[in-house]
Amino acid sequence: MPHSSEIDAETTETMRRHAQRVVAMLVKARARRFARRPMTLDVLMPGLSCARPDVLIAVAQHLLETEGSDPRRWFGFGGETVALNAKAALLLGRAMRRREVSP
Repeated sequence: MPHSSEIDAETTETMRRHAQRVVAMLVKARARRFARRPMTLDVLMPGLSCARPDVLIAVAQHLLETEGSDPRRWFGFGGETVALNAKAALLLGRAMRRREVSP
């Protein structure tokens, strides 16, 4: 029978992998929503809906860098929405840039 520490390690690893899959799914879904309705990007920063892909990427990277310095609320809600939106905008910007470069 495995020790409880082995079970805890396996459980932790399983939860980490599952959380990564869920975050990837959320980021992709949010990026698709941004692509369908670009005006929703203006929530992140005004005027972002009509920005070029390189500007969108730069703004998303800036939002991710500054997200760590934002204050957190005691009940857990804070920068996770900002980070999710920034990662989705970054993904969308990269896809738009790839589409521009492709023949």
